[in-house]
Amino acid sequence: MVLIDALFINKGGGAVLLQYLIERILARPEKDNFFFLLDPRFEKPDILDKNYVVINNSINDRIKFYKLNKNNYSKVFCFANTPPPVKLKVPAYTYFHNQKLLEAPKHKFEKKYFFLYLKYLAIKLYNRNTDYYIVQTPHMVHALTKLGLKNKMHCLTIPFYDDRKYLTGHVQFSQRVKDEFVFISNPSPQKNYPVLLDAWEYLLENGYTPKLHVTIDDTAPQLLVRMEDLVNKGARISNHVYLDPRELYFNCPFLIFPSVTESFGLPLIEAVDSGMKVIASDLDYVHDVIVPSLTFDPHDRISIANAVIQALEKDLPFPRIVTSNEVERLISLLV
Repeated sequence: MVLIDALFINKGGGAVLLQYLIERILARPEKDNFFFLLDPRFEKPDILDKNYVVINNSINDRIKFYKLNKNNYSKVFCFANTPPPVKLKVPAYTYFHNQKLLEAPKHKFEKKYFFLYLKYLAIKLYNRNTDYYIVQTPHMVHALTKLGLKNKMHCLTIPFYDDRKYLTGHVQFSQRVKDEFVFISNPSPQKNYPVLLDAWEYLLENGYTPKLHVTIDDTAPQLLVRMEDLVNKGARISNHVYLDPRELYFNCPFLIFPSVTESFGLPLIEAVDSGMKVIASDLDYVHDVIVPSLTFDPHDRISIANAVIQALEKDLPFPRIVTSNEVERLISLLV
């Protein structure tokens, strides 16, 4: 029996990946050889009707589960960054997909990194309990090895993502509104919304009014105020707060992606599959997954604005995907 430990999964992209992984596992002949340890925040798929347990997502309850069940499994796969809390006699793999945790030691005295740093310390404490870290991109391997958590031989690059949703149903690029840009993301600091809005102000000051679609919720009131001020000055910005990205990805021509940190950058792949052109940060996480149409310096509002102007005035090339969905390789490793 293989244990899939997803106890500390988050409700965002991690939960989406987990749901997809479960669906792919249950489509395999070996599906009854898997057991799932689930976080109570995760809405389990309807197709998962046995071989799972939901427990409190606390360190103590996780330790208790492992001590009671550590001899029941032939392999263990921890899905949410944190290795097993006890040393096992069977192979243990940990899927690491949160780069912010690896940045925490460098920013440990900053308030916004406090809880991330505590989580990193827990990962470091349990580091010897995992044989391998599995990541989605080469730059994550570099980040793990730089901190000395594992050497390259014990870091496996196995990207996977749900590649079914964005391949059909989109409008031809030539039929889309010419000056609309999309950035679907929560307003966390690494997403870089302040500089993006600064770029839109610079564009307005220089006579350009492209439309920007964003999703900023009430967890970032200062961004909402800033956006409203720009709209009152004449900028064209639509805040959808929450929506299915396909609505915009299928009908708008450009994805703009100013994030300064991503473990994988799944929206970049989704945008390419949706027929969009992509202008994005000139950073490793972008180049690990796609060849973008155009890049910019995400820390410089003028660089971002100039990229937007080029997108409006020039015929940019279409981006292409350079990574691949290796979910079957991952499952084969476990079975």
